[in-house]
Amino acid sequence: MRIAAGLGLGVAALAVVVFGGPALAEAWLTGFVLWAHIAVGAVGVLALGHLLREDWLAPVRLPLEAAARSLPLLALMALPVLLVPEHLYPWATDPTLPSDSPRAALLQPWFFRLRGVACLLVWALLGWRLARPGPHPRLSVLALVLLLPTTTLAGFDWVLSRDPTWYASLQGFSMWVAGLAAALAAAILAARTHPDSEGLPGLERALLTLALAVLWLWFTQFIVVWMADLPEEAAWYLRRLDEWRWLQLGVALPAVLLAIALAAPPDHGRWRMVVVCWLLLVQFAAHLWWVVRPDAPLAQPAIWLDAVVLAGLSLAFGLWWRAERAGLSTAAAARISNGAQPPGAHGAPAPAHAAARASGLRSPPPATG
Repeated sequence: MRIAAGLGLGVAALAVVVFGGPALAEAWLTGFVLWAHIAVGAVGVLALGHLLREDWLAPVRLPLEAAARSLPLLALMALPVLLVPEHLYPWATDPTLPSDSPRAALLQPWFFRLRGVACLLVWALLGWRLARPGPHPRLSVLALVLLLPTTTLAGFDWVLSRDPTWYASLQGFSMWVAGLAAALAAAILAARTHPDSEGLPGLERALLTLALAVLWLWFTQFIVVWMADLPEEAAWYLRRLDEWRWLQLGVALPAVLLAIALAAPPDHGRWRMVVVCWLLLVQFAAHLWWVVRPDAPLAQPAIWLDAVVLAGLSLAFGLWWRAERAGLSTAAAARISNGAQPPGAHGAPAPAHAAARASGLRSPPPATG
C-alpha cells in the first residue's frame, strides 16, 4: 500500500506542477498544510509522552508511531508548494519588499525550497527514530528542541509569508499546538481506546490541556495585535473578520469551546471523548482554512475542488499510515511471540493486555468468579 500511495501521490503532485493552475495549487496547499500539521503533531505528541513518561501514551502509541513513520509522504505532498511558489506566494513573482530588507533576502525561491526540504528531512528523521520500540526521553528533548523552530519556520514560509507585512511570531507556534491537539485526537479515534484503558485519565487531561492552549494562543495573539494597533497586523485580522468570519466565529470557536466544556469534567467515558476528539479536528480544519485561504493571491478554488484534493491527499496518507501501522503491529506481535513484551510508557515491560493492544491484538477478558 505504501508503494501505491506514494506512486499515486507522486503522479498527482507532478500533474499539479506541470498542468495545474493557481486554483488547483491553492487547494493543494491547504490540504498539504493540514496533513503536515497532523503528521508533525504526531511526532510532537510522541516526544511529549516519552519525555514526561506519561501512561496515556501507551494506548495511542501505535497510531502515533504509524503517523510519524508516514512523514516521508509529506515530501511528495510538498512538491507543488516548493516547485511552483509563483501560484501561491506574491513575493515569488513580484517582490514588494525593499532589496535591503531582511525578509527580501529570506523570501528567495531557492532559499524557500532549501528551508522546506530541510524541515521535511528533520521531521522524517525524528519520526523514524521516535517510532522505534522503547522509551526515548533524551531523543524527545532533542525532538522538541528541533520541532519548535522548524514548525514555526515552516508556518511562516508556507502560510504567513503570503502576506509580506505580517510579522506575528506566535502564529506558527499556535498552528503547531493546534496540530498537536488534532494529532492526539486522531490517534485516540484510530486507537479506539476504551474507558477501562489505563491511560484514559491522562488522555482526558492531555486533550483538555491542548484545547485550552489552542484557545489561549488565539486570544493572546488577538489581544497583542489589538493593543499594538499596527495597520499591517490589523489588516490581517480585518480580512478574516469580513467574509471569512463565519468560519472562525461560527465553526472553529464554538467547536473548541464545546470541546473544552465536554472535556473539563473528569471520567467522561468513551462517547464524550469521541465527541471531544471530533470537535478538536473540526476546529483545527476550520481555523486552518481561516488562516490560509484569505491570503490566496491569484485564485479561490471552488468547494468541490477543495473536497476532491483533500480527499485524494487523505486517501494517500491513510493508505501509507495503514501500511505503517500493520508493519508495527506485526513487529510487536513477533516480539511478543519471542517472549519480549513491548515496553510501557515508563520503559518497563507492559502488562500482557497492554502488550496485546499495542500489537493490535485483543486480550481475553479477565477471569471472574
